[in-house]
Amino acid sequence: MTGPANDASGAAGGLQPSPGIPYGEAARAVNYHRGDALVVSTSSALREWSQVSEQRDLDLDLTDCMDRAPAVGLGLALARPERKVMTLDCDSTLRTNLGGLATIGESRPSNFVHFVFDDATRPSTDGVPIKELDHLDLLQMAVSSGYARAYHFDRLEELLIGLEEAMAQEGPVFVLVSVYREDETPAFPARRMAEGWAQVREKLAGQE
Repeated sequence: MTGPANDASGAAGGLQPSPGIPYGEAARAVNYHRGDALVVSTSSALREWSQVSEQRDLDLDLTDCMDRAPAVGLGLALARPERKVMTLDCDSTLRTNLGGLATIGESRPSNFVHFVFDDATRPSTDGVPIKELDHLDLLQMAVSSGYARAYHFDRLEELLIGLEEAMAQEGPVFVLVSVYREDETPAFPARRMAEGWAQVREKLAGQE
């Protein structure tokens, strides 16, 4: 586990690097700590999240312009400062819109948690590595962009314990989760994006 932003280069206990956490287990751990947060998810994170989420009427699925998930989450966090907002992002989608990190860091939404699932199996390229992309330090980039806290988890037990702290911090918080896939990639949810967003609007309107 890597801790707060001012200690983003450290690793807990001098442990050897881990291959990561099974993707589905990581999604379940995030769901366990979700509370009543609004969740924006995209790409492979959406596929996994839709399998475990228990509050789909608070989930905004982003199946178009997938690299804009952080921007959508930021907009929601600024519009609804009283509610926690989580974005479930992927390494492949974040890398196509790295400038979004700076926008979030400058805006400093205190209720925003940005999860990035770093999948070692590289599903977006059928397992083929993309030259130099694996050397990008996403955690340090988030810190440099102005995120208040940044964490890295590559073991399930640390994720389950560490998320309690991460979710309690004043944001923006960046959480990098190293994952790998044990089974076939789940399908995208059958619910259409517009239908899901309408359900969320209705849910929020009923709570006002």
